[in-house]
Amino acid sequence: MLFGKLRKISAARRQLLPFIQSIEDIDIVFIVGAAYDEGRPLGLKQLEMLKLAPPSTLQRRLNRLVREGVLKKTTQNGDGRRIAYLPTARTVRACGRFLQIVATE
Repeated sequence: MLFGKLRKISAARRQLLPFIQSIEDIDIVFIVGAAYDEGRPLGLKQLEMLKLAPPSTLQRRLNRLVREGVLKKTTQNGDGRRIAYLPTARTVRACGRFLQIVATE
């Protein structure tokens, strides 16, 4: 029963969140999304301080997620030097559907 539910959750993740390629991707997307929900978008330095991955690996993952339309870069407070990361509308919708499925399991 337990592993059957986990298998359904895993299948839902593959279907609804195909952009997730690793545990680190899950962490990045969910942490960026949580900060977005709280109204405090995270910049690169803040993400690096969480030690999700070495800085160069984190930058590669962020660039890939931006390129694939999972996250978007924006400037903070009109200051072009400070970049923040936000989930795209598509990512918010997909994560919402995934959460509904997980909540019913």
